[in-house]
Amino acid sequence: MKRFKAQQACLIFMMLILSVFFITGCGGHGGETDKWMSPAPEVTAIGPATVVTGAGPACLNQTFSATFSKAMNASTITAPGTFTVKATGTGTNVPGIVTYDAASLTTTFTPTVIFSPSVNYTATITTAATDTDGTPLAADVVWNFTVAATICNPVPPASCNGPGPVDMGAAATFGVLVGTAGGATLTNNGLNTTVNGDVAAASEVTAPTIGPGFNNYTGTDAQYVAAKAAMLTAISCAQGRTCDFNYGSDTDFATVVGLKAGVHCVTGAMSVGSNLTLTDPGVYVFVSTGALTSAPTITLQFGGSANTTNSSVFWVPTGGASIAATNVFLGTIISGGSAATTLGANTTLLPGRAFSNSAVTLDTNTITIPAP
Repeated sequence: MKRFKAQQACLIFMMLILSVFFITGCGGHGGETDKWMSPAPEVTAIGPATVVTGAGPACLNQTFSATFSKAMNASTITAPGTFTVKATGTGTNVPGIVTYDAASLTTTFTPTVIFSPSVNYTATITTAATDTDGTPLAADVVWNFTVAATICNPVPPASCNGPGPVDMGAAATFGVLVGTAGGATLTNNGLNTTVNGDVAAASEVTAPTIGPGFNNYTGTDAQYVAAKAAMLTAISCAQGRTCDFNYGSDTDFATVVGLKAGVHCVTGAMSVGSNLTLTDPGVYVFVSTGALTSAPTITLQFGGSANTTNSSVFWVPTGGASIAATNVFLGTIISGGSAATTLGANTTLLPGRAFSNSAVTLDTNTITIPAP
């Protein structure tokens, strides 16, 4: 009998233990279901690092990124209001596009407008961001930055290698554009320069005072800054393209027999020393480690089946460009580095553009941008 009672007591004790386990695991607290919570995700890195550490200001076209400690629910990050950038003083939102890359666990904010120079901004990622288990950030992630009057030198996109025209992006509507290197000046020595397109000198964030020598002048401040960034991208794109034709020394393209469309890479200077007609339809990209020059009073034109609707020309000299007087010349000229682009008196770019990352000098010229 005692043995039976002992077994009965043991059974009751085991049932009590199981009941407690069952109640704890399956329900309590008014019928709500508890669930196992994963550790809260963290932001392990913010880019660019200089913005966070205070080592340097942000660019006018700066993008921002944050890397998480674990896989995140993309829809919670890209949802409106989760990753924001606002002017610190006014609280005004900066419009932008938020993306999330699952492979790198990184979210990126890309502004769709240009930041204002010397203004402080606040970037925030709120606790609305959750991991794939639904666990939110433990607290909002907030950082501040101040914007300088400079543009970032962008990384060329994967599409840079062609085979189409060099993508001018926001710079496509400009006939004359100056970048940020050196003095970044725009000089017009003539009285009647005509530019069929926008004009901007990048030494100023706001519209530059160019003078009466231009008979048209359009664009907004934001357009100017975006165009400067696009110009730097175009230079990188053109210089990074795979060469179809290589020239080991200074080259006068007027002497090249059977000149074909493609990417022409010159180790040294390049020139057009006499009249030249491009007859092969397609895209011509001329890149050199030296300068671009031309003889005076020459004509560079399309002929045969090449024309302004199925052909385009880009000149990208590292050592600057000097097109002589009274030329009729083709192409978008973009001088990289700190070298200038100069058009001689009464020279016409048709169609074409005069760009430089440093300085542009004009003298009674006519510039008509290529058709879109």
